[in-house]
Amino acid sequence: MTTGPGPDGPLPGDEPATPGVAGTALPAAAAPGPPPPAAGSGVDPSAPLLATARTARGPVDPASAPLLATSSAGEDGAAPARALLPDAVRGFSAAVDDAARADAWAAPTPCGWDVRAVVAHVVAQHRRVPAVVGGRTALPRPAGDGLGDDPRAAWRSAAALSTVTWATAPADATVDLRGERAPAAELAERLLLDLVVHAWDVRRAVAAAGGRVAEPSTAGPPVVHGLAWARAHADLLGGSGHFGTPQPAASEDPLDQLLALTGRRA
Repeated sequence: MTTGPGPDGPLPGDEPATPGVAGTALPAAAAPGPPPPAAGSGVDPSAPLLATARTARGPVDPASAPLLATSSAGEDGAAPARALLPDAVRGFSAAVDDAARADAWAAPTPCGWDVRAVVAHVVAQHRRVPAVVGGRTALPRPAGDGLGDDPRAAWRSAAALSTVTWATAPADATVDLRGERAPAAELAERLLLDLVVHAWDVRRAVAAAGGRVAEPSTAGPPVVHGLAWARAHADLLGGSGHFGTPQPAASEDPLDQLLALTGRRA
């Protein structure tokens, strides 16, 4: 897994990847730079979004944050990705809570990382949102993998920063993608997909380690929206060479369909 791209870096999903994982990076132009790799994990937690296995198929409380007031429905009447981010944050928060209760931070996940590294990766991405989307001063780079002694608290802090930024960002906000300005909505799509799929990665790892997990809706709005986006961008996911080969879906369930598109076996 590589670190995030520079200001002239590739579009999400285009950057090189460590064998077994791949994904999409937040633009780094306004970010402080990636933190060091997590000790013993072999991966960089600030590396591209949506890490996927090639062979596996596999303050403000974000859990109670309101939907984004600046978002509006899309042309088809469906909520845009940024309006669904709070729901996706709640879903990932529940998975992190499960990991904390089971003390399953070292459990391997379907994307090739352990649970702690997955959480560190997602935390790093959301800590950068205030600088990337909100134009605020970049946060200092945290030590180690950025999780400290309490990964759950680190995630909730990062999620609160990200949620507030999206809630207050203008509807026409833009971000740097590959050295060009692009609608922030494009970044929201990738963050939404990242949260949905990595929440499943964490829950799957916790369950395999013997922990109890809360089973979320497999057809909720973030999942359905993420599936539609992934299908519409199948060339990006499958043609970049960085993602796992799409797998036969286990069922017609939207989550199973989405997992299959990202190379996971449900």
